[in-house]
Amino acid sequence: MKVLFAVWELVPFFQVGGLGDVAKSLPKKLHEQGVDVRVILPFYKALKLHKQQKKEVKKFNIIYDGGKQKVVIYQISFLDEKIPVYIIKNEKWLDVPTRDTFAFYNLCVYEILKNNYLDWLPDVVHCQDYHTGLIPLLIKHNNLKFKTLLTIHNLNHQGKSSLDVIKRMGLDHSKCRVIQWETKKKQINFLLEGIIHADLVNAVSPSYAKEIFTEEYGSGLDEIIRNEGQKISGILNGIDYDSRDPIHDKNINFHYSVDQSPIEGKHLNKKFLQEKLGFTVSDQIPLIGFIGRFESKQKGLDIMHKMIRRVNLQKFQFVILGQGEVEWEDQFLWLASFYKKNVAYISVFDRRIASQIYAGADFLLVPSKFEPCGLIQMIAMRYGTLPIARATGGLKDSIIDGVDGFLFKKYSSFDLETKMKHAVEIWKNDKKQINEMILAAMKKDFTWDKSAREYIKLYNKLCNPSAIF
Repeated sequence: MKVLFAVWELVPFFQVGGLGDVAKSLPKKLHEQGVDVRVILPFYKALKLHKQQKKEVKKFNIIYDGGKQKVVIYQISFLDEKIPVYIIKNEKWLDVPTRDTFAFYNLCVYEILKNNYLDWLPDVVHCQDYHTGLIPLLIKHNNLKFKTLLTIHNLNHQGKSSLDVIKRMGLDHSKCRVIQWETKKKQINFLLEGIIHADLVNAVSPSYAKEIFTEEYGSGLDEIIRNEGQKISGILNGIDYDSRDPIHDKNINFHYSVDQSPIEGKHLNKKFLQEKLGFTVSDQIPLIGFIGRFESKQKGLDIMHKMIRRVNLQKFQFVILGQGEVEWEDQFLWLASFYKKNVAYISVFDRRIASQIYAGADFLLVPSKFEPCGLIQMIAMRYGTLPIARATGGLKDSIIDGVDGFLFKKYSSFDLETKMKHAVEIWKNDKKQINEMILAAMKKDFTWDKSAREYIKLYNKLCNPSAIF
């Protein structure tokens, strides 16, 4: 099985969000399971090669915006595996990411496949999110024989752009499924085109794959998704245990595992974190963390803020690590400045502090309004920190309420507060149950192995549609 993995970011060369981690971890597991997988992405000016020597594969020209554009394909590889990574260079359109960047990049991938510039042809082109949403359209309408899979990481990010982009690509916009109100605005929706033209589509958790069929979670595309429903499924993401494991994590002071002093390890890391934050050092006060982007439409910042303001802060300690919307950064900075002994806010993301929160906190709040998959709760569970999360998307798929974490259903500060106080009550009065939950969380298997097997089933379904898997 040969798979071309098309992305716009890849750890450690260039990363903006969680997709960069997925683009590193999933291909590695596919490779281990016998897939000939190769990754392709733009060669941005900001991309770091980490001292790798790039090898020129091919120079070619494409027509974009009515003019001839010189493109160079270079090859590097994963730092720890010999998985080929192709980086596409064009100074005008690919140096700095813009909406034209992704249209140009998609056109380059199509030209590379059409002309076999890699001297290697995939069975499946695996496209990630809206940034690669026009590749299935280009393949299908030019009758190339490659199969396409589109993975939706977040339906809210759709990549709407001017129809002028399509003209610059040399495409007739009548080939696109531009919905009526977008035509009036002279827009194209990259993700919409990907959903319609890909052979198969998957979301990054089974529950989210079902939720996007509804008006509440469909982000305006629910009708289209229902029409395409027979080809949509869900596969839960995994996490990389090579870098996310409390027995090896260099960012924490006291190492532990599910088999090596997990309760004592968490106790020592909690004490260290309380001292570092200037909190009262006590086993009797629950230390509750939050790690995430400050994105108010998704991450539940409003209900978390209301709850923290409402509870008796002398009974709790909160550590918040996040950045994003300035309004919410200011709100939590204000809270922390008035309640220094009970609320700490860190506005600059620091991987070391994140690890220390995972290892030292008793609970982690994940009050998301929606969550396609979520990696925060999986990492927290690996470190024995119990998530208190809303029952939505991948949170619902990865947490069993009362067994390895806590779930609340209604999106409200009162429901969050009720569940948090319930969790703390167990933590205070039933150490046997809470320790069993910690061990259950740490034993949970969120490795990429299972997810990779599920993706291989999709690849096989694409290439052998009559077979039963």
